[in-house]
Amino acid sequence: MLYLDSQERRYVEEVAASNFFVVRDGVAHTPSLGTILPGVTRRSVIELLRTEVGMEVVEGQVDIRTAMEEGASEAFCVGTGASVSPIGSITNGDAVAEYSYGDSVYGPVAEKVLSLLSGIQG
Repeated sequence: MLYLDSQERRYVEEVAASNFFVVRDGVAHTPSLGTILPGVTRRSVIELLRTEVGMEVVEGQVDIRTAMEEGASEAFCVGTGASVSPIGSITNGDAVAEYSYGDSVYGPVAEKVLSLLSGIQG
């Protein structure tokens, strides 16, 4: 379940007890800190994406449309308990965005992050 901001109900805050990431046009987007918990796993994933994957990471307001419109190739959540969990679809009102990862459970970015995190954790 995605939680949106309480004022405009359009900016993603977090996913249950996890942090949200969406990959759109080759850039990873995640909500900035403020109303969400900072999360050690979130910080680690941002660092891995930037240094090991070489991906730009934008921390800021993530409009739900950013995650649902064309160009969004994958979405996933991260957290201590969740590790890295793929998101298969997002529903907002009548709109549905589905993410297809072919034969894999994970999208390529989430799969790489999971592999890197697993390597660090031993």
